[in-house]
Amino acid sequence: MRSNNGWRRVRGIGAPIVVVAALMAGPGLAAAAPTPAAAPVALPTAPAADPPPVAPLPAAKPVDPKVEREALGAPAPSPDSANAAQASSPDPLKLVAVSWTGPTPDLIELRSRLANGAFGPWTRVDPVDSERDGVRAKVASSEPVWVADSREVQVRAVDDGAPATSRMALTSIDPATSTNDTSARAASVSPGLPKLVTRAQWGADEKLMTWPPQFTPTVRAVTIHHTAGTNAYTAAESAAIVRGIYAYHAKTLGWGDIGYNVLVDRFGTVFEGRKGGLERSVIAAHAGGFNRETFGIGMMGDFTSVALPAAQLEATARLAAYKLGGLYRDPRATTTLTSTGGGTSKYAAGRQVTLPTVFAHRDVGATECPGNTGIRSMPAIRDRTAALVGDLSTNPVRTKWLAQRALLGEPSVVESATGQGARVTRFSLSNGSVYWSSATGAWSVVGEINKRYDLVGAATSPVGLPRTDELTTPDRRGRYNHFVTGSIYWTPQTGAWPVRGPILDAWARAGWERSTYGYPRSDQYAVSGGVRQDFERGSLVYDTRTAAVRRV
Repeated sequence: MRSNNGWRRVRGIGAPIVVVAALMAGPGLAAAAPTPAAAPVALPTAPAADPPPVAPLPAAKPVDPKVEREALGAPAPSPDSANAAQASSPDPLKLVAVSWTGPTPDLIELRSRLANGAFGPWTRVDPVDSERDGVRAKVASSEPVWVADSREVQVRAVDDGAPATSRMALTSIDPATSTNDTSARAASVSPGLPKLVTRAQWGADEKLMTWPPQFTPTVRAVTIHHTAGTNAYTAAESAAIVRGIYAYHAKTLGWGDIGYNVLVDRFGTVFEGRKGGLERSVIAAHAGGFNRETFGIGMMGDFTSVALPAAQLEATARLAAYKLGGLYRDPRATTTLTSTGGGTSKYAAGRQVTLPTVFAHRDVGATECPGNTGIRSMPAIRDRTAALVGDLSTNPVRTKWLAQRALLGEPSVVESATGQGARVTRFSLSNGSVYWSSATGAWSVVGEINKRYDLVGAATSPVGLPRTDELTTPDRRGRYNHFVTGSIYWTPQTGAWPVRGPILDAWARAGWERSTYGYPRSDQYAVSGGVRQDFERGSLVYDTRTAAVRRV
């Protein structure tokens, strides 16, 4: 059946098809008359799922942190230096970590000389509590500790009641300084979604990044961590700490990148972590056994006994809301994840575990992370995240996804703004996307038609936004989507091509794909005096001087 204005009436949804080719958009074509638009749908203001705003900072000069093994010798005499070894350096030691041979000691402690000349209190340091899937760390080592400008660090260890300091070694990581270190916080703090300090802005040396981005189909949960170490850092030192952790994870542990997807300092400044984009579902190395389908937020500091600062809690919740809300996950719900196993996981490979959608690292790992006060903050983080996400039930993109979940799979890129005042979410199956605008409603584009749509510019392309799902042609040979100012048709023999403007009108009058022309097999391209489009059995030329379409 045809509608009065020449457009085919829509009649249901079929399976996706796959093929691809290049497209050249023809300028200056008249638009085909659209069918009446779907009734406007009110899109809720939550979640704030667009890519996080970037801090207004230039790219910093990349800094290659210096990683060195420090010699351990006799400690400076003091009443509590028994069983200790000391590293002394003419230069500030900045970030340090303890490594060892043999079994992991029962207790490892570290302290550094303070600016007043005295040594600070002994502080327990924990073994690295995560791992990259399938990659064993190069050394048995602790979480890194920020000692700022201290030039003397003491280490001691006990195993089964006996001294084990002789098996210890100390690594120092000097992250050096970068041009944005003192300005990162001022440029990133905002009342809404915190502005992101990108890898380029915090001075990441991408030569250290030897683990190309890997992607998982979706993110189902957010994992909350603390980085351990110290809480006594300044805003100007935060970027340097991030660079140090990056070098430690990438080089010393051999992961090839930083393990957290994102880090938040105690002032609420947000730093991009694992390379690959926060809006995508990137596999990191933050929760061994559960690195897939999770998003790891590392709260910078030790929250064993120190309360979580309000600014850090708020930024953490906003990031969790950005990720979960943009993928239509309820922050107060539970989800089921499957462990991939590993030495730091509490669960063997293949074990299915039901977890809160916002959970603590210790829920899945052999660790105390994110500390006892961090654990006590989890309900507040979860509640604030849920308040920021708001009511997902009225979201039209989510509604379309749930109706076509078997076809689309799971959301893999957070919902975000796109051209024509629309929003879009990309999904894990069928090369699928759902577009929504108040004028058109929510419609899916999948398979090779979606590939072609992307190539021509998607929402900003000459065909505009979709106004149908993908449908099967009456002759059953092909598939098509109608768009605001055109259509895209596909068959296995011809590929996927857009048709629009006067050529579309002429093709429709002739009988669409069942006409003597058949299906399109090219995009429109410029010829002398107009534009041409080739079909299976002939071509149509639009003469821009006479506004007539003729067959050639």
